[in-house]
Amino acid sequence: MEEQIQQNETQEASVTENVQETATEAVQETAPVEAAPKKEKFGITGSTLKIIAIISMFIDHFGASIVEFYLYHVLQPNGTDYSKALICSRAPWLWMDWMGDPEKVLSIDITIRAIGRLAFPIFCFLLVEGFLHTHNMKKYLVRLGIFALVSDIPFDLAFFGEITLRHQNVFFTLFIAVLALWALDYVKKQESFNGFHKFVDKIGILIAGAFGAYASITSMGSIIGVVIGSIFELDGFVQTVISGALGFVFGIVFWLIKTGKYDAETKMRINVGMLYVLGFFTLAEGLCTDYGGWGVLAVVIMWLVRPAWLNGFNAGVLALTIMSFGEATAFISALPVELYNGKRGLKMKYFFYIFYPAHLAIYVLIRYCILGVWGI
Repeated sequence: MEEQIQQNETQEASVTENVQETATEAVQETAPVEAAPKKEKFGITGSTLKIIAIISMFIDHFGASIVEFYLYHVLQPNGTDYSKALICSRAPWLWMDWMGDPEKVLSIDITIRAIGRLAFPIFCFLLVEGFLHTHNMKKYLVRLGIFALVSDIPFDLAFFGEITLRHQNVFFTLFIAVLALWALDYVKKQESFNGFHKFVDKIGILIAGAFGAYASITSMGSIIGVVIGSIFELDGFVQTVISGALGFVFGIVFWLIKTGKYDAETKMRINVGMLYVLGFFTLAEGLCTDYGGWGVLAVVIMWLVRPAWLNGFNAGVLALTIMSFGEATAFISALPVELYNGKRGLKMKYFFYIFYPAHLAIYVLIRYCILGVWGI
């Protein structure tokens, strides 16, 4: 009897142990597994991109404000002996034999300016990032506007040797580009359009043709007009007509949109948006800002294709290359942009704003110390 009782107790204990083991295994299987920490995306931050662009710009502006000024206003007009005597009288330690050879100076300048082409597209890309993440659009525009005014005199003296209203610095281009993005963002988010927009949509073809004609006369259209005119020996008036006629291509685009298979609201948004872009394009061209309307267009394209930012970036660089084939080396700047990890990086919000006018003023001072002139 006692043996039977002991056997029963042993069986009960064994059952209890099995139940506990089963329960423990069930708990382990159902317990949430701690997620492995996410690895940060490898790449470079926005501040690193900005530093790359600033270094490129610094090199580029050295070529534009000092090397080219020396080449075109001192060496070529006056010859090697005069140039050597001038520099040696002010900085004898600086003179090197290659500085008396215009071809060597020109080749160095071409190399410097090619490196400098990387800067502006990166700044355009960062401008789009700033537009998307800014908390106060009005302050953003005010900041760009203030430094556009502050930078204008150093810009004029550095690149044109005189204070003039015929050319405006790159801050004006960026300011107009942000206005264009703001307008496009408004059109994108607008639920209904007022009478003005409806009127603009109705006469969009005519307005597009007028804007486009003016814009093409002042930029790429004039280049094409001159090329065609030189081939067929046409006079200046005919060249201008050819250039202006290119603008009406925009009108054709509007006509295709209006007759396409889009709903009325989509057509309205596209038409009004394109007219805003053309308007700001023309404004930049009319003010002769640095990079002009093509700089504004590059920013707009990068914003429109923002989800695939590398494609948008390359499309923006293509627009700049249409403006000038010398911008083709800017495609190299797609390499650091491809590595962008979407993070801000170092806080250097005002560094570029201050650096831009400051380094131009320093270059003007260096040129005076070496060549003894402030301008032309």
